[in-house]
Amino acid sequence: MKRHILPVAAIVLALTVSTLTSCRKQKEDKTPAQEGLYLGIVGFNSELYTMPLGLLNQSTKRVFSSFVDDLTMQDGTILYHAVNTGLNSLATAKLPANLINVSVVTFTDGLDQGSYVLSEGTFNSGVEYLNAVSNRISSEVIGGTNISAYSIGVRGADVSLANLSDFRNNLRQLSSNPSQNVYELTNMSEASNKFAEIARQLSSQSTYHNVSLKMSAQNPNTKIRFTFDNVGSPSLSQCYIEGTYVRNGDNGQLIDITYHGLRCLSGSTVTATSQGSFDVFTFRNLTNLSGVNMDTEYVKLWTKQDQSTTWNPNSEFSSTGNSQTIDEHKSAMIVLVLDCSSSLGSDFLTVKAAANAFIENLSTHYNGR
Repeated sequence: MKRHILPVAAIVLALTVSTLTSCRKQKEDKTPAQEGLYLGIVGFNSELYTMPLGLLNQSTKRVFSSFVDDLTMQDGTILYHAVNTGLNSLATAKLPANLINVSVVTFTDGLDQGSYVLSEGTFNSGVEYLNAVSNRISSEVIGGTNISAYSIGVRGADVSLANLSDFRNNLRQLSSNPSQNVYELTNMSEASNKFAEIARQLSSQSTYHNVSLKMSAQNPNTKIRFTFDNVGSPSLSQCYIEGTYVRNGDNGQLIDITYHGLRCLSGSTVTATSQGSFDVFTFRNLTNLSGVNMDTEYVKLWTKQDQSTTWNPNSEFSSTGNSQTIDEHKSAMIVLVLDCSSSLGSDFLTVKAAANAFIENLSTHYNGR
């Protein structure tokens, strides 16, 4: 038999081409996803009906509502498996760079039936599966963001006094905050209002309320205090920002900032944007201690020179001409998990209407700006 021997150079070339081809195939796309509001839907009974995470806006909302309209009822309630599937979609999704909110909203009217059978031997009982899903909700971090999980329950025909504690335990375990994110409703008519409330809450969590304040450049080491509560003296204020003005190159800065009666994400040093002889300081997500967005209707500027003990009002600063509030929308990824079991009966139409209202509210509050 005649043997054919490739020249060494040909062998090296073949290996090089093969290696490059393999590297190209394995190269991971690390570009972030488009910024915005993402929604995925998981319907469940004895089967799963999934709509992958996609951008929700005024142009696409009809696609999501059509998916809900097309859901059908049948027997079965693989509740844990459905929530776990929703978590998987979040964990494997391509994420936007400015992701701030990762949430799961679950609605059910009954008890889980047989989810553990679908775990391919991972779990030996429903209790094991529920505990695992609950642990994922409490411990997993997606894109640097903890999962917020909400559970809504209406007792269906399968929930009796004998298993009511199991039903309520499901709602607690499938939430990230059992004292705040669990809603057991007395009837299905309450569902639409609760879905709308959660939609508004999720939209607000995805928005930074920023306050911009414009003032003349000051001498270095001047003390600055912005008061927000319509006081005649800065010493009476219960809501104020105070810092020391310095220059950093061409920009003014406030350093050693104190937020009294306020919360803010900007930290203890804020660098201004220069506008000629003016400095514009922007404070990110400025709220009071209760989380309510701060407005600038009564904002005033007070200054105190280095070594002085007296605050002086700045008469040229006005709340209308020198302040502005700007809502900065961040990205969110939300999965809606919907019970489609036959125990719902005629209430299934109410569930669909509530889910579509949820979609409409999310899109309007987030994108309708």
